[in-house]
Amino acid sequence: MNELNEIEQIIIRHLDNTATESELKRLNNWLEEAEENRKHYHEMKDVWDATPSVIGHEKSQKQWKKLNQSRLRSIPFRRISIELIKVAAVAVIALMAGYFFFEVADEDVHYATIEVPYGSKSTLKLPDGTNVTLNAGSKLVYPSNFSEKERNVELSGEAYFAVEHNPKKPFVVNVDDLEVRVLGTEFNVMAYPEFKRVETTLVSGKVLLNRKGFAYDDGIILKPGQKATYENNGLKIQWANIELECNWTQNEFYFESIPFNELMTRLEKWYDVTIEYNKEDFKDLTYTGKFRNEETVWQAFDAIRMTTPVDYTTEHRKVFITLKK
Repeated sequence: MNELNEIEQIIIRHLDNTATESELKRLNNWLEEAEENRKHYHEMKDVWDATPSVIGHEKSQKQWKKLNQSRLRSIPFRRISIELIKVAAVAVIALMAGYFFFEVADEDVHYATIEVPYGSKSTLKLPDGTNVTLNAGSKLVYPSNFSEKERNVELSGEAYFAVEHNPKKPFVVNVDDLEVRVLGTEFNVMAYPEFKRVETTLVSGKVLLNRKGFAYDDGIILKPGQKATYENNGLKIQWANIELECNWTQNEFYFESIPFNELMTRLEKWYDVTIEYNKEDFKDLTYTGKFRNEETVWQAFDAIRMTTPVDYTTEHRKVFITLKK
């Protein structure tokens, strides 16, 4: 078995959480050697991550992983572009789709749950043609067939929606006790539970924000370019920087005075690492900057260290942050 095949087997075990510490160290060294190695890793990870997970179907998850392993061993990655990788992943999902639905009380309605692991993002098309891009650590629940009156989905995390226009059937994103109701538009919703707020940024079209159970007339209508922040049962409307809010869909991260503790939580999700630090030491620190997801997490921390009074050390997939003395 040549070195590349051995590395691919380690990557599979890493993605399946069965790799040993020595294998993880070897993989990390290989990733640091060349940009081509990192690209190869992410191509494999795209195939692995392109799978929905469904409550109560552990068996289907094992079948998916078994199928993925066989595909990963057989695909000549160095000769296939990332676009073809994504097409292959979609084809596999289509073949496995029967396993990815679970039944609820109404036997005529089936739901799918898409969960995106840390370190990746996912794009999917809903039954009505709406395109959704899910950020790392996000979950979307949607029915296999929308009702005749509304198109309801539930979101935890962050997603960018490009909604298929249908004036007779509004599209509704449910986040905790908030509803984002649209007819056809593009918008971003950030609702990670850790941040205890929901941010809705409208790119185009029109959305109506409302508390669940309240009359539509009590809702707030957003204009393109506006962002609504729902926090502590209050709603604040302001003009938004669309690039800042939505660039994550293009693998770019742009921040303006983001609290340091929130930045660390986002980096944990985006790069699938564990960051350890004393939150109290950093509670008053903010960060402004821009970098791309193609950079390694270590390059990201190098950029952060250049503009903020922090230092860091690493151990495998852990990052230890301290204040500069």
